[in-house]
Amino acid sequence: MGRDFFLSLPKKPGVYQFLGNEDKILYIGKSKNLKQRLNSYRSIKAEKADKRHVRLVNTTRTIIFKTCKSEKAALRLENRLIRKHNPRYNRAQVYPYKNPYVICRYEGDRFAIRRQSGEAVPEISSDEMLFGSFPAGLTPRALRAWQRLLLILQSHSRSGFALPENVMENQYYKQLTLSFGRGRFNYWVQKHFLSYLEGRHRLALWALSAPLLLNIIRMDRSLRRLCWQDWKYAFRFFAAGPRRNRKLNKLYGQPLRKPISQANISDWQLEQRLTSIG
Repeated sequence: MGRDFFLSLPKKPGVYQFLGNEDKILYIGKSKNLKQRLNSYRSIKAEKADKRHVRLVNTTRTIIFKTCKSEKAALRLENRLIRKHNPRYNRAQVYPYKNPYVICRYEGDRFAIRRQSGEAVPEISSDEMLFGSFPAGLTPRALRAWQRLLLILQSHSRSGFALPENVMENQYYKQLTLSFGRGRFNYWVQKHFLSYLEGRHRLALWALSAPLLLNIIRMDRSLRRLCWQDWKYAFRFFAAGPRRNRKLNKLYGQPLRKPISQANISDWQLEQRLTSIG
């Protein structure tokens, strides 16, 4: 690649690939103007640019590209190629099948939850309920947050030192149990937790928050900070996972509770982007 290569690039929409040693695909991108986009990589300065971009440029040996009829066609091709090749320097859609499904089952006043990832929608038994797929990063944090908030509420703890050590640590388990406790109020929260996973509403989270707010002024600073952090994770997860899935199912005429594979989520979100492009 030299001056002649960059001068000969077309001013058309298309998809480009950065190749490293042994023609290994490092990065896949799209642009509505290939010449302008690829020439921008020539002006990257190590002291100012993102380190990821600097490493990408330094390890690239060849650039190949393919022109498309339109920007929409380039977006579709880029999405398909990223899912197929999983390039090292891409971030979005690189590991779509790591996004987990959540499988729930009643165990008396407890709620057994396990996470399962994979390309295919998991098979479940008759006494289990399936939700997902959900964001890989937020899901374990949100479920761990629910577990911890319920325990703090039921133990009436004022200090983190009064709680079991493993509860205070941020370990994200493949399987965990939510104990909602006994009584009419706790049963109501447990019932609406399913609506939370279905993306219908956050009533269970708001109901859990009310008694926590009454106790939070008596907690020490570290436990108060932990409660706030867990509440944010549970709140963000609802919008990024269950609520998003419910909206997509409604938009594309699917049953509202139907689990969606990550591949379909990716394709449907892409179509929404294409609609916004016009």
